[in-house]
Amino acid sequence: MKIEVIVVGKLKEYAQKACMDYMKLLKPFTQIEVVQLRHAKTREPNEIALKQEAEDVLAHLKESDYVILLDQNGKDYDSISFAKHLSDLALQRSSIVFVIGGPFGVDNILKKRANELFSLSKMTFTHQLAVVVLLEQLFRAFKIIHGQRYHY
Repeated sequence: MKIEVIVVGKLKEYAQKACMDYMKLLKPFTQIEVVQLRHAKTREPNEIALKQEAEDVLAHLKESDYVILLDQNGKDYDSISFAKHLSDLALQRSSIVFVIGGPFGVDNILKKRANELFSLSKMTFTHQLAVVVLLEQLFRAFKIIHGQRYHY
């Protein structure tokens, strides 16, 4: 299974380093890529900026991609149930794309394209931290799927 994580906004050095560390850990389990897209240059949320960001994300998606949009109102999982869900998806899909929006959220067109909405937490994270937490949870899920110890 191939996993792609699309992030709206450039990752800072600390997040890039953490992402690289987790991508190395994930390499034995899956092919994974983090794609950083530019976010709109505005200090205030507006529909035009969100629409442009959505179009940039949609341009990276293929029709066959199973898209999981990170959203505060999405379904939340514990680590075991997330691993089970990921395992079930792997049996049905060859490509899963996680999408993390920018600082002002996402346009509804992305929510409509998403196959599911997924919440990392009831708390709000920056996209910098959200991508790191997502990669950590993906690593933990693959450890669970493969029957390996996942508590350290």
